[in-house]
Amino acid sequence: MTFDPLSDGFIHHLEHSLASPGTPPPPPTSASSPVPASSPVELFLSNVPDKPLTWLWPGRIPLGHLTLLDAAPGCDPSLLALTLAACISSGKPLPGGAPTPPGNVILFAPYDSASATLKPRLQAAGGDPARVLLFRPPIEQTSRIPSAARSFALSSVIDHLSNTIRRLNARLVILDPASAIPGLLRCLPALSELAQQTNCAILLTHSLNKPPADLLHSSGPTSPLYEAVCSRLLLTPDPADERHNLLITTGHPLSAQPPILACDLLCSDGGIPAIHWLAERDHTHLARLSTAPLHSPHRQAILRFLHNSPTPQSIPSILAATCYDPEAGRKMLTRMKLACELVSPARGLYTTANHPSLSSLTSLTNDSLPVSNVPTPSPLPDPPENHLSQCSASSPLANPLADHTTGPIPADSHLSPVPNVTNPVDTTDILLQDTSQERSLNMTVEMDNTHNEF
Repeated sequence: MTFDPLSDGFIHHLEHSLASPGTPPPPPTSASSPVPASSPVELFLSNVPDKPLTWLWPGRIPLGHLTLLDAAPGCDPSLLALTLAACISSGKPLPGGAPTPPGNVILFAPYDSASATLKPRLQAAGGDPARVLLFRPPIEQTSRIPSAARSFALSSVIDHLSNTIRRLNARLVILDPASAIPGLLRCLPALSELAQQTNCAILLTHSLNKPPADLLHSSGPTSPLYEAVCSRLLLTPDPADERHNLLITTGHPLSAQPPILACDLLCSDGGIPAIHWLAERDHTHLARLSTAPLHSPHRQAILRFLHNSPTPQSIPSILAATCYDPEAGRKMLTRMKLACELVSPARGLYTTANHPSLSSLTSLTNDSLPVSNVPTPSPLPDPPENHLSQCSASSPLANPLADHTTGPIPADSHLSPVPNVTNPVDTTDILLQDTSQERSLNMTVEMDNTHNEF
């Protein structure tokens, strides 16, 4: 006789009945019995308590929501995230001057070294390491796989993360980068619910493969990550000066768009990078370039040089002024011309579109410009008098050639008249001018000798 094993649910209710006499235990169920699914939650909005929106960073990072930090190629979102963690942990004003009280920060950064990268950068930014908790996934001691190479699922640690946030009363959780978290997309609803229940700001970092097409507005293919966040930030090079970076709020459904922040990347004596914040920028700073892709430094140098030049410049002048490789520079100029960023008013000359010098060139038309490379036909010279007289009369080729070239066409000839086609450049006239009398006689004699040999 065999018995089904007792389920965990039956054991739990059995222990509960032993602690509370008089409560009948549930009937034992088979281990293979399906677990009843939980019912969906139904709630009228009238029963939802009012909760005002609060900000960790006004206009940029709201409390109780998810925020995504995108970074264009060449920008470091991890350094910016650590800079924000330094401000929160120490109570220093946030970039732009917004005050903030000191609070605890939870940092998840599996790709960075805690001793060589995270702690030195946090201290260089003025942060308090005692208020920044490095969150690591659970590690099995029996595993031989290095801890940096072990994978985990967010669903397995989200309860532990929730307890840690409540225990520390953390104000900011940083997931850097979001791509390092397996199962993130499936846990986005639970992560968003966690942020709302704890009123904690959760910041996710993401590195872009290419610069965005529109700097002022969020764009690109729709993804679950973009739909789950309530605010989107973009760290990108300044199109006007590649030495600076710009922090732009591209997704701001909870508030008006804040000003643009500019910053520089500085290094200390020990080689530790830090962000130096500059003055705020107005959105009109990017209005002209908001609908065009970001330009590379060489592309920007070409546009800047031609924009400041009073007249169109030649290719060697452009390449010399921008220190561009000759072969790659010529290809770049061709691509920029095809993209309508440059115009070529004359062969080998380039300038920017709508340049002031183009207005003075439009008055000149092709009819008013002299054409110097088209030859002028000269009159046909008279044939030499002794050209045919010096030819041998006994030559069988002399008389037929003369009859064919000078003799009249018979009336009963079935030959069709040759149409008179005008050639704009008659090269025959030029050849006749260069041919001398002696050369004609030599050609005739050579023809006679050839005929005699055959």
